[in-house]
Amino acid sequence: MQNVWYHLRRPTLVRRIIIAQLLLLTLLWCLFLTFILWEDLRSPPILTGSHTYDTLFTLVERMDAHPQDRTAVLVAFSKALREGYGGGEDPALSINFIVRKNNAIIFSSPDAPTGVTNTRFGEMQRVQSDGRTWTSRTLKSAHSDVEVTLFTPAGGWNFFIYLNSRGYYILPLLVCFPFLLFPAWLSIRIAMRPWNKVVNEITLRTPDDLSPLKAVPGHRELRQMVDAINDFLARVRESAERERVFIADAAHELRTPLAAMRINVEALQSWVISESQQELLAGVIRSNSRAARLVNQLLLMMHSEARIDTEMEPVPLTTLIQERMAELEPLASARRIELEFFAEDDIWIPGVRERLVSLIDNLIENAVKYSPEGGRIQVDVCIADGFARLRVSDAGPGIPVELRERVFDRFFRDPNQVQSGSGLGLAIVKAVAQQHNSSVNLSTSAEGGLMVTVDFPNRTFC
Repeated sequence: MQNVWYHLRRPTLVRRIIIAQLLLLTLLWCLFLTFILWEDLRSPPILTGSHTYDTLFTLVERMDAHPQDRTAVLVAFSKALREGYGGGEDPALSINFIVRKNNAIIFSSPDAPTGVTNTRFGEMQRVQSDGRTWTSRTLKSAHSDVEVTLFTPAGGWNFFIYLNSRGYYILPLLVCFPFLLFPAWLSIRIAMRPWNKVVNEITLRTPDDLSPLKAVPGHRELRQMVDAINDFLARVRESAERERVFIADAAHELRTPLAAMRINVEALQSWVISESQQELLAGVIRSNSRAARLVNQLLLMMHSEARIDTEMEPVPLTTLIQERMAELEPLASARRIELEFFAEDDIWIPGVRERLVSLIDNLIENAVKYSPEGGRIQVDVCIADGFARLRVSDAGPGIPVELRERVFDRFFRDPNQVQSGSGLGLAIVKAVAQQHNSSVNLSTSAEGGLMVTVDFPNRTFC
C-alpha cells in the first residue's frame, strides 16, 4: 500500500500532461456551458417559446363551461410545470403563471406576483413584487380574451436552477472523464517514445563516456534538448582532456627536479656527520619518496583514464600476477608480511599488459600498506560465474560499507585512516578495470580486512 501511495504522490510528466488535458477540457466545457446558460438566463426558453402558452389557452378555452374542473386541471398543470422546471417546491425558485380572462384573474400559481402585469404583450420584462425579481412574458390568445403570464426567477438563482434541471449540460463531462483517461495516457506514452530512447541511452552510459548522444530524434523539441546535451558533453570532454593533459605534463615536469633533489640530498648525507642532521636529511628523502610516488601515481592515473587505442592482446593473468608478486616481495618482507598465491589453472585474458601491471601493483601495494606487520595477504585467481576472478585479501582495518563507493574517487581517503597515501590507488584500479570491461567490488575478507574482487571477461585463447 505504501508503494502504491508513493507512486501516486511521485510527480510524473505523463500524469501532469493528462491532468493538464483534462483541466483544459473542463475549462472549455465550463466556458461553453456558461455561455449556453447565460443565454438561457437572458431569454429563458420556456418564456420565449409558445407551446406552454398554447397548452394553457386550449385548457382554459375548452373547459370554460366547467370552472371547477378547469381549476383542478390548472393546479395539476402548475405542479407538473414546476417539476419540469427544476425549482423544487419553493415558489420563489420555481416557475409560476397567472391566467386572466377579460382582465380578471381566473387562476394563479401559489405565491405568484398577482399584482404585477406586463405592459406589452409578447415581450420579456423584468418585474418586482414583494422584494423579489421576476422575468415575465404575457401572451393573449388569438381566439379569446384569455391572457397567460409566465414568471421565472431572475438573477443568480436561475443559473443554479438551470444547472440542476438540465443535467445533460454536466453529465457528458462526467461520463467522458473515465473514458478519456486511457486514450490520453496511451497517446502520451506513444508520443514520448523518442524521449524514452534518449533517456535509455543516457542511462546505459558509463560516467567516463562523454561522447555525443547517438539517439538524435527528428522532433524539434527533443532535438533542441539533445543538441544542448551534446554541447554540454563536448565542453565537459574538453575540460576533462585539458585537466588530464595538465596533470600529466605537471607530473612529467616534477619527476626531473624530484630525482635531482634526491641525488643531491643523498650526496649531502655522505658529508654530514651529525646524527640530527642525518635524521633531517633522511626525512627529506622520505618526503621526496612520497612526492615521487604521488607523481608516478598521477601518471598512472592519466594513463589508466586514457582510452585504449591499441587492440587488446592475450595476457597470461596467472603468470603476470606471479611476476608482480615476486617484484613486490621485498616491500612485503620489509614489514614481515607473507604473500600467498593460489591459482587453479593458467588463465589468459584480453588486455593491455602495462595497464594490468598497474592494476595488480596497486592492489598488492595497498594490501601491504594497510596490513599489520606480520600479517598475511592472499591472492586468488580462478574461473567463476563465467569470469576470470582476481581476489586480493588482507587483514587490515578494511573500508566501512558506507565509504566503499567513494574510495574509487580520485584523492578520496577514509577520514579515520592514519596511514599516509595519495587516494589514487583504487581509482587507478577502477579505471583500468573499466577499460577492460571488468568490474571491481569491495567486501570484507575472512580475517576482517578488505577483499578486492576484479572480474575480467573470460575468454579462451588457443
